[in-house]
Amino acid sequence: MCAEDKKEEVKVTNWNPGTPAMKTETENFIAQAVKDGIIQESHLNDFLMGLYITIQQRRE
Repeated sequence: MCAEDKKEEVKVTNWNPGTPAMKTETENFIAQAVKDGIIQESHLNDFLMGLYITIQQRRE
């Protein structure tokens, strides 16, 4: 069995990224990826800083 076979399939029935539940699930998913060593917390912080800068520049 390869690694691809072990992946869980996640089905989204009501896609609405603006809901509090979706925000919570996204935060949990990212936190688990950090915990599992898939990404480093520094990468997440760099991403958030980049997103913040992009938003600020678009507001100008």
